[in-house]
Amino acid sequence: MGRQERPLWKWYLVVMAVAVMAYFATPDSWVQTISYNAIALSGIIAMLIGLRRDGVTAAGLWRAFAGCQMLAVCGDVAYAWYARHLHDFSYPAPADAFYLVAGLLEAVVLTLVLLRRLPTRDPAGVIEAVILAGAFALVAWVYLMKPVTEAADLTAVGRLVAISYPVIDLLLLALVARMLVGGGARNGAFRLLAAGMVSYLAADYAWAFTDHFQFDAGTFTSHLMDAGYLLAFGLYGVAGLHPGIADLAKPILISDRHFSRWRLALLAGATLIAPLLLAWQAWQGHHRVTDAGAIAFGCIVMFLLVVARMAVLVRQVERQADVLERQTEELTELAQRDALTGLANRRAWEQALPKALERARRDGRPLVLAVMDLDHFKRYNDRFGHQAGDRLLKEASAAWTSGIRGDDLLARYGGEEFALLVPDSSGPQMAALLDRLRPLTPFGQTFSAGIAVWDGEETATDLFGRADAALYVAKDEGRNRAAFAPA
Repeated sequence: MGRQERPLWKWYLVVMAVAVMAYFATPDSWVQTISYNAIALSGIIAMLIGLRRDGVTAAGLWRAFAGCQMLAVCGDVAYAWYARHLHDFSYPAPADAFYLVAGLLEAVVLTLVLLRRLPTRDPAGVIEAVILAGAFALVAWVYLMKPVTEAADLTAVGRLVAISYPVIDLLLLALVARMLVGGGARNGAFRLLAAGMVSYLAADYAWAFTDHFQFDAGTFTSHLMDAGYLLAFGLYGVAGLHPGIADLAKPILISDRHFSRWRLALLAGATLIAPLLLAWQAWQGHHRVTDAGAIAFGCIVMFLLVVARMAVLVRQVERQADVLERQTEELTELAQRDALTGLANRRAWEQALPKALERARRDGRPLVLAVMDLDHFKRYNDRFGHQAGDRLLKEASAAWTSGIRGDDLLARYGGEEFALLVPDSSGPQMAALLDRLRPLTPFGQTFSAGIAVWDGEETATDLFGRADAALYVAKDEGRNRAAFAPA
């Protein structure tokens, strides 16, 4: 065999990694801007090339997703033009319009993809996604949105734009969380797309918190945060080239998922953010919490979401318990039924007979047992074949069942031997019943039987043994008849 060719998506992944590392060497000039946007454009083009193959589900949505990235690149070009060429650093700027529209449209596209991928109701996944997004929403409000509402140097439009960024990021974060906890197959394209979105959001939050805490990011730090965006563009391109993109928007079946350790750790960390934030502010403010109201509200919401998730988990456990109970009942039923005839099998018979004797003893009721055996069954099998023999057993069982009462118990004891238990009856009545069953036997076949009337004291083994001995008497006397066991 020849050497296997490396897939295109792997080649692009290597080239992209080299390009991002080379970006760190660019100076803060038009060279940096051109390098940044060239790398970003390559990711968009790679995704569009990958989407040209046949059989990609919802290819139009993925092209729209690539279009959102193109709007973000247009925003970068507009920002660079105003900052580097016009030396205009006013806020809001035309670039903000590109960024915000790109973010909103991306959220819409991902929502449509998730609606296609997860068409069934999944309250557990929705609650988990809200828990993760809600934890970040509290942090975003305290450090990113609330300060904007109090900023005196911003116009109303400036405040609206500044708040819109973290709101869109939270919406995208919720969608990413929904993807990750949504279940279903996670192929290579899924992982690449999710990693790209995480990288994008990490870079966005890094820039936002750097600005909030007035951290003077040096060239390397700003390059590092830019690399987060570039990795996102590149991973989107790799995801588009990956064969798994064809199935990424296909509907998946949601089943009761296992509550894995990583999911538990993630949700636990999210629910701890509010109390940790409370402790941090109390320590920083010498026991004075400046955002006590928001943190208390966040704790209440998180508590209610955890309770809702527990309720869903309890319902899931109850459903599983019901399924297990039904399966146990079905298995028990199957274990007590003869697979060929559908009658009670020997195990069921040996459980039912002692119970029937105990009831008859308690109620003072008579009980009669007959052991029946198809005559010359081996000869019939040898002549007509085993399939014909099986058919005789099935049809004889069905015919005899139609001729007995609902309280009577007919079981296949083994091979061609059957056992019949009739309560509230006598020996002559049992003999008359067997005479009525004999002509019902299919294909002109006959049976012999031994009858034993319970004496009110003997055990199940003794009663069956007497009937079985009487069966052999009937056979010795010429078959096609019934014999009574001596009392």
